[in-house]
Amino acid sequence: MLGDEGIPLDTIRVDFAAGAVEQQMMRYGHDHDILFIEGQGSLLHPGSTATLPLLRGSQPTHLVLVHRAGQTHVRNHPTIKIPPLPEVIALYEAIASTGGCFTPAKVICIALNTRDLDAASAQQAIKTTTQQTGLPTTDVIRFGADPLMQAILK
Repeated sequence: MLGDEGIPLDTIRVDFAAGAVEQQMMRYGHDHDILFIEGQGSLLHPGSTATLPLLRGSQPTHLVLVHRAGQTHVRNHPTIKIPPLPEVIALYEAIASTGGCFTPAKVICIALNTRDLDAASAQQAIKTTTQQTGLPTTDVIRFGADPLMQAILK
């Protein structure tokens, strides 16, 4: 997913980034039922210029939110707090839908990075996140991607 035909978005002038993403979508969208667009960065990170063009250019219908369990602020920016996940979800959905101009995009599941937790704490973090958001959650590295794939294919 991260090689060959992708685009190095951070090398494209931001004025043209959404168009570059859209061009890739148009190139491959007709031949596939599902396109996975891997994002890097965050709308919350002050230095990320890739996330917004990815959302605008791909015009997603579904989103998978990725979050590090227990992270309370943007890494290397201790003064930038991460809001509760339901607020982060609302932010992504609002921006991806561009205020009603595009098809409403929904966060349908959460990939939770539990690397810094022991197995029992990781399972509890997944359970808590699911309870807080009402969304299927898993750490795909430790516990597999089945809950996320079921949400995507549903």
